[in-house]
Amino acid sequence: MMAACNPVPQILGEGTFGVVSLEMIDGKPYAVKKLKRGLNLDEEALQKEIKVLKTCPNHPNIVELINAWKTQDDEINIQMEYCDLGTLNDYMIVNRPDKGTVNSFMLDMARGIHHLHRNNIVHRDIKPDNILLAARPGNVPICKIADFGFARFTFSTSGVTATKSSTYYLNTGCGTPLFMAPEVDSGHYTKACDIFSLGMVFYAIHSLQTGKDGSKTFLFPVTLLTRLFKDAPQEEINCAVTTHVTNVEKANLLMSMLALASQCRPGANSVESLISAHYERW
Repeated sequence: MMAACNPVPQILGEGTFGVVSLEMIDGKPYAVKKLKRGLNLDEEALQKEIKVLKTCPNHPNIVELINAWKTQDDEINIQMEYCDLGTLNDYMIVNRPDKGTVNSFMLDMARGIHHLHRNNIVHRDIKPDNILLAARPGNVPICKIADFGFARFTFSTSGVTATKSSTYYLNTGCGTPLFMAPEVDSGHYTKACDIFSLGMVFYAIHSLQTGKDGSKTFLFPVTLLTRLFKDAPQEEINCAVTTHVTNVEKANLLMSMLALASQCRPGANSVESLISAHYERW
């Protein structure tokens, strides 16, 4: 009698450092990152990503880290929760969901960012490709924040003194320019950068502006003068928002999140509270 074979893993994504595949482990589906160690792999950044995910308490709007290990072939594997509906980017382009679903997505993302910030974590690369969706029977899909390669703690985790200041400054320029807060370029910024990026994602799922990179179509949110938001004056940003977001309260929220002055943006708790109070009628 022939022995049963494990299904061949399905490739979910592929990059310079390795692949992400769908694998069945103990009868359940998981996404497994397989990273080859070598000159091109930033192992320090990878260890920081794993540490952030292990430290962050589980939350329904954050992709869960299940396990991480090294293989005999010197490969690093990261086992994560599998989100069966892919990225927010692809879902929005293919499905063009109604405003009720879009509002539910906004609330999910706001809850995820609030959870990170109250646990002293800044993500630094919020964008539609880093938001994954999972099906919920009888309800709209749920959004989960993923990819913590740029994430950092908002306090010192080493040295004699560990500071937990409410204004902890980061200094490494990183992220995706299309969704990046303007102050990140200066190398002196706070967790408010995530609020700007989240506002960009909210704008992108309302405007549904798209671009192409080879065969891939992606959300490409720019102002009406086709400038990146981080490089545009405030008046131009506000004009773009009010053009694509018809509800006045929602437009006001987005404009506050996209304030060029980081100190003028609301905190993640305020963003979540406002959306929670109003999303059903927005």
